[in-house]
Amino acid sequence: MAILVDFELVREDGREVEYAFGYPTLDRRLVIEKATGEGTPTDGRRDMAWAAVFRKIRRFHHNEGRWPRRGGYSA
Repeated sequence: MAILVDFELVREDGREVEYAFGYPTLDRRLVIEKATGEGTPTDGRRDMAWAAVFRKIRRFHHNEGRWPRRGGYSA
């Protein structure tokens, strides 16, 4: 099964970052709590697209020390 998903930072404050994600439209949202690193899809669907984006964002943050502005995942 192939997967292609894009993401873009839409909001950041002292507690959270929020991303729009999906493909071909960014029609879903992911909120990550900065203190705990927990990521929640706002629609409640913890599927492969959500997991791929969440891992990619967290890995980037861990390696770079900042939240990515945009990106994508394909496999």
